[in-house]
Amino acid sequence: MTTTPARGLAWAALSIVFFLAALVAVLPVIAAMELVWDAPHLAEMAVWSPVWGILAVLGVLLAAQLALGTWLRPPLVAIGIAAVGIGLSAVVNVVLQQWEMTRFGITEPELVGPTAGLFAVLIGLAVAGFSAFVAPRRLIGWPLAAVGLGFVGVAIIVVSNVPGVANGIPAESWPLAIWVGLSGVYAVVVAALVLRRALDPPQSVC
Repeated sequence: MTTTPARGLAWAALSIVFFLAALVAVLPVIAAMELVWDAPHLAEMAVWSPVWGILAVLGVLLAAQLALGTWLRPPLVAIGIAAVGIGLSAVVNVVLQQWEMTRFGITEPELVGPTAGLFAVLIGLAVAGFSAFVAPRRLIGWPLAAVGLGFVGVAIIVVSNVPGVANGIPAESWPLAIWVGLSGVYAVVVAALVLRRALDPPQSVC
């Protein structure tokens, strides 16, 4: 396996390309659900995150094969980070959509501000965390930076919801508040795990 800086940059670039391609690939899946099943809106939102996240994770591995010349073997912690993040993203997306319908009668991103993008930031953080644990030690810088960016994104969204907490949380808003809070906890845990791996002495890492 070749782990030069240039190869690492190529792996990072290809991973980003596949991440965006995975997002585009969600659209025909949603279209097929509407055509075959006439799926309700919440069902469509529920599959958005799993399809995007799983394809993006596979894209990281394919990018490594193309750029580094090897199939990286994900450890259990990488799989766990990806699975929890993707699942959390799906739940947040559905709960937010339900909350919008209850509160406003429609679902529009403008009505909820930055929180509308939380599910997408969680996907990015999950894929970045996965990448950080499959990355060769010499190439961990790129996924570490992506994890940092994802952590900041989640933190901004969580903090933007704090004023609403100070004013009191209505009963119908508790599920959303809980899942937004859990998103913050997830971001802290992923960032801590990745930072620990990045700072561990090389000889202590398998």
